[in-house]
Amino acid sequence: MRYLLAPAALAFLLAGSSAFAQASPTAPTAHTSVTAAELAESPDVAQWTGIAPHPAAHVAKHHDMARFASRLFTRTARIASTLTRSALRFLGTPYVFGGTSGYGFDCSGYVQHVYAMLGVHLPRTADAQYYAGSRTVGGIKTGDLVFFQTYEPGPSHVGIYLGNGHFAHASSSHGVMVSSLSDSYWSARYIGAKRVMSLH
Repeated sequence: MRYLLAPAALAFLLAGSSAFAQASPTAPTAHTSVTAAELAESPDVAQWTGIAPHPAAHVAKHHDMARFASRLFTRTARIASTLTRSALRFLGTPYVFGGTSGYGFDCSGYVQHVYAMLGVHLPRTADAQYYAGSRTVGGIKTGDLVFFQTYEPGPSHVGIYLGNGHFAHASSSHGVMVSSLSDSYWSARYIGAKRVMSLH
């Protein structure tokens, strides 16, 4: 009887270990393939098989980042556009030394007023605005401040860069106007640009 039970027990053990081997979670071999459907069935399958997460997860993540970047670009473009429109609405406003209102501006009063319309507080004078700004990383952009050395050493005149080499400013001779950075008078006196808010 013992001789008959031994082969049966051995067969049972082999059958059980084979079934266990099939059910046991093991790392896949080079010949093992797991389909996307199988991955979707169990969210923790990647953890115990060592298989990388489904590419769709990466695609979704990059899509979210692209959507965020697009919203950020739209917002900053809208701010820059609003700033430009605000700067140009005062064209022709007379120059008034010390002026900070729509009745009359000096250069820094004009810049301070336009930025205040966007809720951005700037110092009162051109030199203080220059030192309050930061370096224009990536080159000069719409909305950056451009500074000039005119009647005294250092930054003594300021304007708002509009793009395409032009800037808006309150000129002592013409009031609020648009000028070109390439103009011989301004190019000879240009000392640099500063960024006072993140528009880009």
